[in-house]
Amino acid sequence: MSTQTLTGNTTSSTRDTSRTLGLVLTGLVSLFLAVDAISHLLNVQTAQDWNQKYGAPEWFAYPLGIALTISLITYLVPRTAVLGAVLLTGYLGGAMAVNIFINDQAVFGAAFAFVVAMLAWGGLWLRDDRVKVLYTR
Repeated sequence: MSTQTLTGNTTSSTRDTSRTLGLVLTGLVSLFLAVDAISHLLNVQTAQDWNQKYGAPEWFAYPLGIALTISLITYLVPRTAVLGAVLLTGYLGGAMAVNIFINDQAVFGAAFAFVVAMLAWGGLWLRDDRVKVLYTR
């Protein structure tokens, strides 16, 4: 009986640790992406500078901010988190493509967007048992 109790506690403890780590990863990714979305929505100077440097229209930051905000909110709602992760992956894939196409810090920019996408999925995998079931067989 003590073996079952020990095993049950270990499994519960591992599950709690996994979920906590997933929430931390999700929080860090969400914080970074929220700052990025807000900077686009407020059209801060860095967004304006980027638009000028690469010839994007002045209004370009707003749709990016809206798309990222919607994707991020969808990612943070537990019921729609998988859809949100897919949307964030698409957004970050677009960021990778732009960095490679423009060839300005292509490797760093593309790798950074890729890492953020993987961290978003990793956080979701650690905090959501439904995702674990899909990818762990």
